[in-house]
Amino acid sequence: MDNTNFPPQPPNFPAESLGSVSSEDAPSGDLVFLVGPSEEAVPVDIIGLREASPVFAELLAPYANEMQGISYPGSGSASPLPREIALPDDDAFAMKAIFHALAFPGQFIRPATPAAPAGPSAREFLHLAVAIAKYRLATNMFVPWPRWFAAVVERVRGPNGTDQEMVWLVAAAWALGQKRRFAELGLDLMVKHEGRGTGSLFRFCERDGVVQRVLPMKFWCLIVGRAARLHKRVVDLVRSRAQDDGCGCGERAELNNSWANVYDEYGWIATVPLSELLRAAEPLAEREAATVAEVCECMGERELGPAAVKEELKKFKREAKICFDCVRMDEGSHSVENSVFH
Repeated sequence: MDNTNFPPQPPNFPAESLGSVSSEDAPSGDLVFLVGPSEEAVPVDIIGLREASPVFAELLAPYANEMQGISYPGSGSASPLPREIALPDDDAFAMKAIFHALAFPGQFIRPATPAAPAGPSAREFLHLAVAIAKYRLATNMFVPWPRWFAAVVERVRGPNGTDQEMVWLVAAAWALGQKRRFAELGLDLMVKHEGRGTGSLFRFCERDGVVQRVLPMKFWCLIVGRAARLHKRVVDLVRSRAQDDGCGCGERAELNNSWANVYDEYGWIATVPLSELLRAAEPLAEREAATVAEVCECMGERELGPAAVKEELKKFKREAKICFDCVRMDEGSHSVENSVFH
């Protein structure tokens, strides 16, 4: 990743409260993290970083092996050359972005431009999520990851979002323990990209080392089956509404014809993304709920009322969500909140 456009290492920032990277009480000996396989040198301040999280406090404690020979204020001993600590499993961009946010609370390391909005990309946020979870920074108010997460989710859910970006966000939600986001983004993934082949997503993730390490295999086993089941349930519902029930009341006949057109165009083609099928079916369900009576003059009470069609579609999607806790537990665990098996 090209880091030439990133701002220089931030200057010392007064440690007025917990979490600031720099401090007026910084040790006179420097410390450098060698981050990632390329061992990119990232200079840090010891005192401020120790205050940022318990993991850094343990790593940079005076008694830690890595810290032997570093002089602290008032120790009276001379400082050696800058001490280097290797962090080969971390991402250099993510660590620099975190240190920048700690030094300049709330700021992202890369300023916004007309071509690129402020905040990380989906791929960058996944690396940030992994580092934030590893170093237990999720509750540090100086690292505004919830705001970054919300912004990148909004972008990826837009028309230009890709399946790979959605996978990265699902993995990020898992890494951060964001249960609701994990379920919602997993549903987005299967709805928007299921028809294009969940298997291809799995093969992509086999080549993505970060996703492979973060997302459990059980997630992929679940999403393939859930996506196929959700697609079949929606198709079956569309087919049932497309059948002529002999009712001529109101807009029933016209709606039957519209349902039939949806089925003819989307219902029998397995490779059509479920999002396109739902985009055609959900407006019809809304229209049916608003215009068709529960009891018609010629057929009596309907077996499946018009409002029920809309509710069925919602239920199908709710029951397709993959529960965060259930991925971590054995199959067959029960979700009390949604009253369905996950």
